[in-house]
Amino acid sequence: MSTSYGGDPAASTTDWVRFEIQDTGPSHSGDPFVFQDEEIASKVADCGGNKWQAAGALLIVWARQIGHNPNFQIGRFSEDWNAAAKFLEEKGKELLASSGASAGAGAYVGGIGVADVTAKAGDGDRTQPTFRRGFMDNPDAGW
Repeated sequence: MSTSYGGDPAASTTDWVRFEIQDTGPSHSGDPFVFQDEEIASKVADCGGNKWQAAGALLIVWARQIGHNPNFQIGRFSEDWNAAAKFLEEKGKELLASSGASAGAGAYVGGIGVADVTAKAGDGDRTQPTFRRGFMDNPDAGW
């Protein structure tokens, strides 16, 4: 496994992703690299080459990694890893939103559009609904 950052985000996709998530390594930020080059390349490939989506997904992975660190306080000094993880996850979701992707599956509300209603009505295996519009207009009439 290898790690590298040349300092020019335009030079490669890996450098762009590292710059965007600020995983720039000891020579630029003073902190060690979080991700290996191969991990970044794999995530970019998983995202179909979309570097924005890969950067957002890597930030969420980073949030999960640091979320395992314990919070502590010594006198006035404290480290809140939960807050750091929440911040990274929010930034990851922002990058995913700018890529057109989402961080998770959203809710689907079906049966609202004409196409959904028509498709449901045409499905012969589907049981008919118990309720219908106007069924309480004359409750004594029965079915």
